[in-house]
Amino acid sequence: MLFKKTLKRFFPFLFSSGTYQAFGVEDAPNKYPVDRARYLNMAAYLHEEYQRRGKPIRVLDIGCSEGMMLLYCNKNNTPVQFYGIDILEERKQKALARGYQDVFIKDIRNCDFSKCTEPFDAVICSHILEHLEDPGEFLERLKAAMLPEALLIVGVPIGLLPGILWRRYISPIYKARHRKEASLKRFGHVSFFTLPALRRLLQQRGFYPEIICGDYFIRARGFFLENYKWWFDFNQWYGRLFPGILGTVTLKARLHS
Repeated sequence: MLFKKTLKRFFPFLFSSGTYQAFGVEDAPNKYPVDRARYLNMAAYLHEEYQRRGKPIRVLDIGCSEGMMLLYCNKNNTPVQFYGIDILEERKQKALARGYQDVFIKDIRNCDFSKCTEPFDAVICSHILEHLEDPGEFLERLKAAMLPEALLIVGVPIGLLPGILWRRYISPIYKARHRKEASLKRFGHVSFFTLPALRRLLQQRGFYPEIICGDYFIRARGFFLENYKWWFDFNQWYGRLFPGILGTVTLKARLHS
């Protein structure tokens, strides 16, 4: 964020003011926006799961927003039946219009997944765990909505231990919005992960990681480099090589009984 603010302040000409059809899927200020890499990766994981099972798969998209995932799955010709959970009613109609089978307006912090009438082949949980005070308890409840050997796709911000300790214990002293009570009230970030901590959390709850990929090295929405495929590919290469250093990760895990 500081990187982007500094560039925009001193070099505003480096940022795009146009609109492009990013990846042939959605309108964006760049042709290859790095912050959308996770959608491409998640769609690829779902395509692999479709091929593994040999039939269309049922997917629960937690925090589905306006149903962007379906657009990326349509792009790579993956037959998926999407169901969503979100907390905002206004997002539901857009997701349904895009082809989601249903969208449930629920607060996942107290959602009873055991009432799911038909379990899912895969669950997407992208940028959700960091908003939960007890992500382990949530994952335990979530298993009730999943078939044996179901796929779990997780995306979270990742960091190194010194930065996480600073954010957890030091910055709340001088920044009120970083205090746990304030974060919980606005559904902000209250859990923080290093890559080893994320692996450990998942394994403790019966999910075993198969693929972990960092989403980017540097991102700055609107930045001119994000109009070049080589820059996007470089960020993906870096993310595969060093998934636990900067930014966010998208992880594919398997539920083991």
